[in-house]
Amino acid sequence: MNGIKLNGLYRVSRNPMYIAYFICFIGCVLLTYSWILLMLVIVFQISSHWVILSEERWCIEKFGEEYIKYMNKVRRYI
Repeated sequence: MNGIKLNGLYRVSRNPMYIAYFICFIGCVLLTYSWILLMLVIVFQISSHWVILSEERWCIEKFGEEYIKYMNKVRRYI
């Protein structure tokens, strides 16, 4: 697949996969009442944010103005 995906969940969020991970992991934290798991989720979320920033830089280099317009239209998370 070439180009930017602009339909489906990508109309609402540029990173729906990371949001789904976060929701799933927070659900696990709530089910287990685990402080250790909560700390791991926080570390995962911080590191994921840095990965997302890196991916965005790559997309700007690859797709240019088209991706910048998409960034201005759709939020990074929700």
